[in-house]
Amino acid sequence: MEPRRFLCCCLVAVLAVASRRCDAQGGAGNGTGRFACVVPAPCDTFVLYRTQSPGSLDLGAISDLFGVSRAMIAAANNLSLIDEDAALLPDQPLLVPVRCGCTGNRSFVNVTYPIHSGDTFYALALTGYENLTTPDVIQELNPQAVFNKLNVSQLVTVPLFCRCPTPAERSAGVLQQITYMWRPVDTMSRVSKLMGSDASAIAAANNVSADFTSTTMLPMLIPVARPPVLPPLRYGPSATTGDPGATKRFSGATVAASIAGSLVAVAALCVAIFGYRRYRRKKATVHSASRFASPRFCFNQNAYGIQSSSSIARMINGGDKLLTSVSQFIDKPVIFGTAEIMEATMNLDERCRIGSSYYRAKLEGEVFAVKPAKGDVSAELRMMQMVNHANLIRLAGISIGADGDYTFLVYEFAEKGSLDKWLYQKPPSSLPSSSSSVDTLSWNQRLGIALDVANGLLYMHEHTQPSMVHGDVRARNILLTADFRARISNFSVATPAMADAAATSSDVFAFGLLVLELLSGRTAMEARVGAEIGMLWRDIRAVLEAGDKRDAKLRKWMDPALGDEYYLDAALSLAGMARACTEEDAARRPKMADVVFSLSMLVQPLPVGDAFEKLWQPSSEENIRIVNEVAAR
Repeated sequence: MEPRRFLCCCLVAVLAVASRRCDAQGGAGNGTGRFACVVPAPCDTFVLYRTQSPGSLDLGAISDLFGVSRAMIAAANNLSLIDEDAALLPDQPLLVPVRCGCTGNRSFVNVTYPIHSGDTFYALALTGYENLTTPDVIQELNPQAVFNKLNVSQLVTVPLFCRCPTPAERSAGVLQQITYMWRPVDTMSRVSKLMGSDASAIAAANNVSADFTSTTMLPMLIPVARPPVLPPLRYGPSATTGDPGATKRFSGATVAASIAGSLVAVAALCVAIFGYRRYRRKKATVHSASRFASPRFCFNQNAYGIQSSSSIARMINGGDKLLTSVSQFIDKPVIFGTAEIMEATMNLDERCRIGSSYYRAKLEGEVFAVKPAKGDVSAELRMMQMVNHANLIRLAGISIGADGDYTFLVYEFAEKGSLDKWLYQKPPSSLPSSSSSVDTLSWNQRLGIALDVANGLLYMHEHTQPSMVHGDVRARNILLTADFRARISNFSVATPAMADAAATSSDVFAFGLLVLELLSGRTAMEARVGAEIGMLWRDIRAVLEAGDKRDAKLRKWMDPALGDEYYLDAALSLAGMARACTEEDAARRPKMADVVFSLSMLVQPLPVGDAFEKLWQPSSEENIRIVNEVAAR
């Protein structure tokens, strides 16, 4: 037997033994042990994660792993803003705040994870998430994925073990049940002291004896009356972020202050870097032809009827100015020079325009989308500093225009452009990555886009502190990557939800409209014959209430470009979901958690998805009521 195959077989055997041992001790394996769904209502709690080398030694990497903002992790561990970027030493306990709920008969935190090169479900469970899950349960929630042949950028759901306190436990003073990975070196006294818990309470929560020990890694519940205060974190000799990709992309471009630096020092450093960039750029082009003689950095783009922006270019082409008042809102910022932006966009030439307000620019060898913004952008920058999720567009850097009148916001580039161009018209032929053989979105692509947007909104609504409302969810603000993964963009009107949980329902309504547009290929409001304004959310009610003619009416209402590539039951389910999301009474609209769970099941192949296709089909008002009460985790 080959050594590699032998090791793989040994690993599978060890995992099987560990799984059986976990089940025998009341573990997570069968859904009836310590992580059974005994409390349907979701709750806020923590999992304990230990820093590990090389990839998870800073809050940025850990934030990406769990889909939780670094600000929330910093607050849970009493870290300062400066500490967020520091490199931690390995094997230190860190509290990660999570939202726990039920998926079927088990209690999980469902994390959306984008697959990286070399990932397998075994590696994710054993190494990446440190046994807070198992390969079996990951595979169970992702039946369409081949555990050892995963596609890069493929989104999978990683369920992490957790549980909410029962009413009896709450009456006894238990505020949270923290998921803790029990190690062979642990003892009851050591863990209870670390977590600020009682040894007898730990034993009772896990159905073990007071002198419990284990030779394997086991997820355990630690009941606490208040969040534990862990030992102060220790830092490495340097404050590197552990993100070699960022270093490679922006080598020589990152402007950072030392932890004791003053704002004056930061400004001086930035000015020096700007000066060096200008010198380097001028030296490289001194013998070249005019940089505007041909489009060096931009592909020709459709203007979409937008007026020329040469007047804007004249206004902001006067120099650079660093505004330290906004730099505090950017996480690991890259400060680009205005001249550099103008050169990369050919002075905001129409040939570089993508969509209504973005320009394509090649900076430091990488393509970005540049958005000119006038006035105070601190609110948008503050918002971008608070969020970190695969389905939210990433802010890569900024550039301040002359006298601070204009700011360039530099975002990651989405190769396929905005969703509206794919729904309402042929895809822009000038997009570098578009293909003449693809003129519409497939059914599976539309399902994936809906799930991506729902995941992004769920993160904003439930995993940021405070909860955030996007406020402008529509097709033009949904950007598509090369593989048609969706990114929510344009956070200029995003606001905190504060104590008003119902505020997020406006995003739910807008998401429902987006689903209707994905189904029909038409805008949510459209002019019709006789100056009538058609509204999709009213149309779908008439379709779904058509009795025996419902199926025929729905097929006629659907986007004809889809042909027969969709199942009618699935289309009915999505239409029912959209109807629920667009209820006039905001209190009757579902939470995004309900929507994400149902969509994540709907995108699965049969037979998993088949069980959920009828979930949102509104055959009666009673069904709508039940749907709105789904515990969707």
